[in-house]
Amino acid sequence: MSKLHAFITASMTTRYTLETPDGRQLTLSIGISNAELDSLLLQHQAKCYAYMTAFNPQSTTLSTVENEQRHQQLCSELDQRGFRYLTGKAIPDTGEWEPETCVFVFDMPHSVVLELCQAYAQDGAVVGAFESVPKLMFTNPKLLEEFRILLNDGNRLN
Repeated sequence: MSKLHAFITASMTTRYTLETPDGRQLTLSIGISNAELDSLLLQHQAKCYAYMTAFNPQSTTLSTVENEQRHQQLCSELDQRGFRYLTGKAIPDTGEWEPETCVFVFDMPHSVVLELCQAYAQDGAVVGAFESVPKLMFTNPKLLEEFRILLNDGNRLN
């Protein structure tokens, strides 16, 4: 299986959870609308969000200690930049990797999502907006180019 195929498959079958301030657990899935998510955005007067991790850069498994250090570093950076966020876990349905601690960041521009994901060597993030389904955002330029080539090759007529 190519890295692109593995990335898309893992991303589409992962449950992206977060704990709301009132203690409820909310689960996001790429491409599936979620009324609770819209309520959360309204409650926090936010228009959009990004869901990202600092764990396991480019699917390279790190130790628990290394991953936690990277997560704390990401949280510190978000705090310094003034972003509001909640924590969560990305839980794979396949069981091929351990759940990863993540952040759900309110009102983060895509340019900052790209910047931070590239700084932490992440292949992608989940992004979305009010009354919109969660979407997969490629942040690894090589994977994005491979995906574009795949799409363009499929659209060519012989």
